[in-house]
Amino acid sequence: MKKYSYILFLFCITSNLASEEILRSAVTPLSDEDYNKTSNQNCRPFSNVLKDAKNEWSHIIPYKLTEKALEYFVKGYNMQEELKADIVTIWPSYHGRRDQYYVLIGYNNCFVKWIELLPNSIQEIINNGANRNVSSDWYDQ
Repeated sequence: MKKYSYILFLFCITSNLASEEILRSAVTPLSDEDYNKTSNQNCRPFSNVLKDAKNEWSHIIPYKLTEKALEYFVKGYNMQEELKADIVTIWPSYHGRRDQYYVLIGYNNCFVKWIELLPNSIQEIINNGANRNVSSDWYDQ
């Protein structure tokens, strides 16, 4: 019985690490520029939201989606709900068995929204956007 419990435990850990490994290829660390952009619009500046989040979650290392992952994320998200974004940041939070990511979204240095997602959900949205992109490229030819 111990042997089966051990195998199940290893399976759970490796499957979680595998899903995060896929997502890691789609993110880069936030830069100082991301925290210090100025906004000329009448909105809540996204850079201020990032600063507030950094103070609130000082124990979390945030990331932003790469340019291609951002494009696919927006396309995938737009399959459910309309979204305009030029930056999507991910703040991983690990609480025992329930890992979740806080996702902060901005457009033209204005705060758009935040959502909580599981790591797999972010990757699924990116994959859906990539698949939609392939389908539309094929259709356009």
